[in-house]
Amino acid sequence: MVRVKPFKAYRYNEAKAGELSRLVTPPYDIIKGDKIDELQSLSDYNMAWIIKNKSEENDTPSSNQYTRARNHFNKWINEGILTPDEKESFYVYGQDFEIKGKPLFRFGFIGLIELEEFATRAPSVSIFDGVLQHEETLPKDIEDRLSLCRSCMANFGQIFVIYPDHERQVDAILEKHMKDNPVGDVVDYDGIRHRLWRIDNEDDLKEIVRLMDDKFVIIADGHHRYKTALALSKEHPELETARYRMLTFVNISNPGLVVLPTHRLVQNLEDFSKDKLLEDINKYFDVDIFESSESMFELMENKFRKGKHSFGLYMDNGKFYALTLKEVSVMDELLPNKSIELRGLDVAILHTLVLDKMLGIDKKKLEQGTMKGGGYVVYIKGIGDAVKESIKSVQNDGQAVFFMNPTRINEVEAVSKNFECMPQKSTFFQPKVWTGFTINKLE
Repeated sequence: MVRVKPFKAYRYNEAKAGELSRLVTPPYDIIKGDKIDELQSLSDYNMAWIIKNKSEENDTPSSNQYTRARNHFNKWINEGILTPDEKESFYVYGQDFEIKGKPLFRFGFIGLIELEEFATRAPSVSIFDGVLQHEETLPKDIEDRLSLCRSCMANFGQIFVIYPDHERQVDAILEKHMKDNPVGDVVDYDGIRHRLWRIDNEDDLKEIVRLMDDKFVIIADGHHRYKTALALSKEHPELETARYRMLTFVNISNPGLVVLPTHRLVQNLEDFSKDKLLEDINKYFDVDIFESSESMFELMENKFRKGKHSFGLYMDNGKFYALTLKEVSVMDELLPNKSIELRGLDVAILHTLVLDKMLGIDKKKLEQGTMKGGGYVVYIKGIGDAVKESIKSVQNDGQAVFFMNPTRINEVEAVSKNFECMPQKSTFFQPKVWTGFTINKLE
């Protein structure tokens, strides 16, 4: 079962805190460098003061970025900057955005889920349900969020999950409430419009709980945060509120649900050879060579539409390579104990056949990479100037960049239902779910 329930969210009191656009932020994992200062300079009450408080030279176990975050949180509540809603509610969260000039709208609802361990097998009786993960995580990212949760005892950032509702029964309830005036309306610096509506009608609340009861959910973004919540609940078995976590739920059939690719920059290999890599690639791939990235991507997209497995490659020699796998059956030998669905994933093919087999970047070496850089692989989200920046990185100190097609939604569902995990950073759901519209206080 998926047990969801409404809650009394703490929300910004704009009469005291100022405009909401100066208070809410992107999720913590994409706030870095100068962006931290930029957000914190917008307001003394910007959420970055809590979710991304900086460490200082004289920090101690009893006085550090996490205790400072707690002090901000408690102060804002005491001053009425953050106030709880009077009635338990679900919150409709909608985002207007564009992908390649096409306007899209994605919406779902924010609520609490009763925490449970990730499902590891299908139920012997009843329908398929539970909480599923779909990709590997980087273990070193969990401790930071756990320290913040321990200090503040609250959920600030969202975990983004998808669930099957092909009849769109839950969506129908959400759409009814989107006809009301939103309680939050913000356009961010990327031009994405974020809106929030409250649902406190008792009949609608009960119906959403009932409709979600027989569903399963797949974590789309926020594996680390879910594992953090599980750890915190085990540390506080006496605290009922710690058994629940704030999530954003989006229907798999939502027309605005978009997955973009995440490219892989390879670096720091001691014996890297362009010629050797191309020689190995030619054994397994048909290779097309282009003078421009546009032509490479055009062929990749064409192969993608035909169900082929195709990657792009650039190695600072003025050429762009499109690599199309000759026979997917090669994966049967490389991943004999994995499902046919996982063996047929582009990311699994790249990681297993190319990164590991050809370049020697195994799972242990992969864990040294992050979105921030370092290690042997840097993950680059396929949005904005990602392609130009990737090429520039190779021209500076990188060795090669592999360009990816996106993972399909049905592939995410199929692999998750096999209780398997894709390689880390296999999916990039755009846009990101922002932080600060609702807060779930645990005590």
